Order: sequence, then C-alpha cells, then structure tokens
Amino acid sequence: MNYSAPRAPAETTAAYDLYRPDRPVAPVVISVPHAGRDYDGALLGAARVEPAVLRRLEDRWADLLAHPLIGQGHAVIVARAPRALIDLNRHEREIDPAMVTGIPRDMPLQTSAKLRGGLGLIPRRLPGAYELWRRPVDWAEVQRRIDTVHRPYHAALGSLMRAAREEYGHAILIDLHSMPP
Repeated sequence: MNYSAPRAPAETTAAYDLYRPDRPVAPVVISVPHAGRDYDGALLGAARVEPAVLRRLEDRWADLLAHPLIGQGHAVIVARAPRALIDLNRHEREIDPAMVTGIPRDMPLQTSAKLRGGLGLIPRRLPGAYELWRRPVDWAEVQRRIDTVHRPYHAALGSLMRAAREEYGHAILIDLHSMPP
C-alpha cells in the first residue's frame, strides 16, 4: 500500500505538511491533528512506556483518508509532530501542572475533562498505561513545543480558514480522527 500523498506538500515543517491549492476549491479545510508519526530519540528516551503505547495516542493512518481530497485540490493540513509530543487539539494553556516543572506561578491554566483524563496539551497517561513519562517536562521545553509546533500549526490552519472565508464567505473545518474500539 502506498502511504504517500498524491502530490508533494506546498509546505513542510517540523509541525505539519500543508497541501494548499492556489485558490480554495471549496470552503472546506481538512485538518489531521493527530496524524504525526515523527518520534525523535529524546521523546522516546523520556517515555516510561514502549513506542507502541505512545502510538496509541495517534489517529493512526487518519491522514490516508485525506489523500483523495488532496488529489482533488482541497486544502489539507496534516500534523507531523506526534500527539505524544504535544496535542494540537488542546488549548496551549490546557496544561496539567503535575506534568510540568518550573511553570510560572502566574500562568493562567485552563482545565477540561480531557485534561483531567490525562490528555492535556502534553499527554500524561492512557488507560492501561498509567504514566507515560519518566519525569515531568521542564517549562522551557513546553514553551519550545508550543512555539515550534502548536502555534505554527494553528497559524497555518488559520491561514487556510481565512483563505476559504475570503473566497466563499464562510469556511468549514473538518478534523479527521480515528477512534479506538
């Protein structure tokens, strides 16, 4: 099976692959925020679980669902950075304070049911896996992940949404996900 997209991305960064036509072919923008499979040695070395457990955070192969849409010229953004590194579907302040050392005291954090379940900006645990990491992440590293992955992904997504709105008067965002059994 061929897993590569039907054409080369218009832009590739550490955070995402972006497929963008010159003009939007529809008001629909496709996002695949949990498709990232680029695990580096530092991330794997920080894990207390096997890589297969971290891959459970992915929406494994959901990006393949977008390939026909890319081929038809739709705007598609596909995460390259894994959800184990940073969850692109969480707010950048949706941080579990037990997951981070050195977090500024005056940092306004945001809570949610996902965060309480272990799936904040930096995922903490999965059912059956308990704690994913050997130790909490330093605040400077969290900031680096936000600055190099989270914000660039959302800036690109925002640009796609603005282009669709300018062309069609409205924009529709479709996030592609796969769900566990």
